[in-house]
Amino acid sequence: MSQSAAIQQDVQEAFAVRSDRLFYRANGQVYAIVGVNPAKSLVSDVWFDRFDDQTEFKAVLNHIREQFETGRYRYWLADLRFLNTDFSGSENWLVKELMPAVIDAGLEREAVVLPPTAVMSEGADAFETASRALRDIADGRVRGFTDIALAKRWLFEGDLPE
Repeated sequence: MSQSAAIQQDVQEAFAVRSDRLFYRANGQVYAIVGVNPAKSLVSDVWFDRFDDQTEFKAVLNHIREQFETGRYRYWLADLRFLNTDFSGSENWLVKELMPAVIDAGLEREAVVLPPTAVMSEGADAFETASRALRDIADGRVRGFTDIALAKRWLFEGDLPE
């Protein structure tokens, strides 16, 4: 597996996830990796650069939903720090369909790790879309972070920074 197709080192060290499934663009580039840590009841998704269309975005999140539906997972870490593609075309689906299904399947907490500032790539702003989706979900189970250690503390201990 190439270095770009590896789960980010800080995520690997903090959460001890192993790769569950890699997602590839048509050109063979990995755009997302779903990882799991069954002992911690954790599913993670790490995004790289871009995906080609909203179908690819939804494929990753549908896989995560299926993981939750097994009943083995309660926590979700979404690492969007390196995502340079906007998913606004799927925002309504994410908020109205996917998240209710994942919550019904047992989600207790999701930490979404965002880049510290908006990342613009060819006019797309993943930071803004993710921030807006977080506001729309807004039931307390899904929180945004820029720091992996704080995300971990909140996921497993429910402890928010003061």
